[in-house]
Amino acid sequence: MSRLLIVLCLSLLVAACGFKPRASLAVASSLGPVAVSTADPYSPLGQDLATALERAGATPAVQGQPAATLQVMTESMRTRPLTFGSGASVREYQTLYRVEFQLTGADKTLQVPRQTVELTREYTYDAVGSIGTPAEERLLQEELRRDMVAAILRRLDAALRAD
Repeated sequence: MSRLLIVLCLSLLVAACGFKPRASLAVASSLGPVAVSTADPYSPLGQDLATALERAGATPAVQGQPAATLQVMTESMRTRPLTFGSGASVREYQTLYRVEFQLTGADKTLQVPRQTVELTREYTYDAVGSIGTPAEERLLQEELRRDMVAAILRRLDAALRAD
């Protein structure tokens, strides 16, 4: 009986704070087959976007059949020094990841106009522990790419729900 009371109190507490599960993506239901187009056919971002769209329920495009196209026009990732320490050594870096994309429907109409998403991350550089730094930078770039895929899917979802 006490467990039931605890579960009931916790569920009321969660409901009272406004928590609700995130809705499923509407991208899949409204578009039909979707192809991802990038300048580099082996782009990790393009492959990740195609996988994420499939997970969201979108049908992959079949060669020769009409399909909506998510086109990634530009993709750039650059790292720049953010702060300097004594002796002009770099203490912190900032990585900026910028992607421009648009979505056209199977009938070649513009479903989502050209948009730009920018993500940034700052990280500390330790000159003493420099052995781990390249691996940490790659990890940070992979994390940025995952976040970019999620940001693009959220933008597509929001734009398609508005229609």
